[in-house]
Amino acid sequence: MGDAQTGRKSPDDRRGVSVKAAVARTRWQQRKKIATRRTILETAMRLFDDEGYASVTTQRIAAEAGMSQITLFRYFPTKEDLVIGFPADGELPGMLQRAVGERGDGESPIDVVRRMIPHVLGAVEQDQLDGLAARLRIVRSDAGLTAALYARIPRWVDAIVGMWDGARADGAGADADDGAAMGAGSDGTVMGTTIRHDSDDHGSDFRVRMEISVIVGCTIETLFEWSRRCDATGSADIDELTAVVSESVDALAR
Repeated sequence: MGDAQTGRKSPDDRRGVSVKAAVARTRWQQRKKIATRRTILETAMRLFDDEGYASVTTQRIAAEAGMSQITLFRYFPTKEDLVIGFPADGELPGMLQRAVGERGDGESPIDVVRRMIPHVLGAVEQDQLDGLAARLRIVRSDAGLTAALYARIPRWVDAIVGMWDGARADGAGADADDGAAMGAGSDGTVMGTTIRHDSDDHGSDFRVRMEISVIVGCTIETLFEWSRRCDATGSADIDELTAVVSESVDALAR
């Protein structure tokens, strides 16, 4: 408590003001970061739509967005990232992390995706659909960008496999005999990942990687098909996206 007679604040009071100021500053910085990212993306999408992806330089995008190239590259390390990248701290990676972490015993990657789809589609706003449709249209219009998208598949697969193995290591133990048989450490892990060898375990490395590879490839083809249908109808429609996703899930289940 402060001293009522002198008007001086106690150290606790001063720390409280400091915390409030720090929180306010952090919130302001986050809002500024979101606004800057949005400005860059909106500028880039407009220029790509008007002049074509290959014709627009990052220098031009930065200039029209009112910033330096250095600032642009802090948010998007490459020109490709403006179209086919997404922030690691974005909503979708976080949603995927939670879905993987909450998976039940015996759930495969495809099972997790089936459970996750209604939440993803239910959370999509129209402006996000419009932005996604615009980005897909740009990707489809440029052969080099399309190739770059497919070239990123192994990286995305590795990231999701690592997420899967990390969640398993946190939530499941391994038999000591299993660890010894694999030459694992005494804690039943290799590089921090729990080793399991149950014949029905969906966490076996090959099976998980195969399923995740199929899911990533299927996701890209599903989005491309939705993009083509958007071109035909002239709108980015959530019902059409839901229909295409349902067709893809049915195909995976066969």
